[in-house]
Amino acid sequence: MGRKLRITQIKSAIGRQFDQKGTLKALGIKKLNVSVIKEDTPQIRGMIRKISHLLIVEEIKEKKKETKETKKTKETKKTKETKKTKVAKETKKKKGKNETS
Repeated sequence: MGRKLRITQIKSAIGRQFDQKGTLKALGIKKLNVSVIKEDTPQIRGMIRKISHLLIVEEIKEKKKETKETKKTKETKKTKETKKTKVAKETKKKKGKNETS
């Protein structure tokens, strides 16, 4: 997957040329201060360049998607850790009882 861009309109389109209004519409921006997320392609970059005085553009970092396998390995690690802590607590309790007896 490619990078993504968050595009936000920060200035009004009132009094702008017709083609600039059309570019806003093509990007899917309908209102002021509303953001849309688009793929980073040369076509989108060209539209942004044309009306850059009306927009703020931010690159979005994509998070890695977890597969079922990675979720399972995380779950097994958690259960192993909880089992270890339970065993450690039980041994401490037993030691404490033996010392008091």
